[in-house]
Amino acid sequence: MSTAFILLALGAATGFTIGSSFSWFAILISSTALAALSAAVLHFAGFDALSGIAIIATCLTVHQLAYGIGVTLARRESEEAKKSRERHDKTAEKGIWPNQH
Repeated sequence: MSTAFILLALGAATGFTIGSSFSWFAILISSTALAALSAAVLHFAGFDALSGIAIIATCLTVHQLAYGIGVTLARRESEEAKKSRERHDKTAEKGIWPNQH
């Protein structure tokens, strides 16, 4: 059972990392690799086909959800950085610096 939890954690970690750093193509490659790795690990751990398929499907679902969370957080950070730059540019144009009164 610890094998399944390790695979779930691996799926969540890689999904979040890829979502916050890479494009959609990376999730395609990593999902395929995660499914193949999970199948091999579960086979060697002695899981039968039905339980192995269920664990792999759950791992891929967690992977996709973590990817979505990573993309959402990366977009928020990007938008906040853009707004901060715009505020800084506007104050610089007016000749007002944030720490001056």
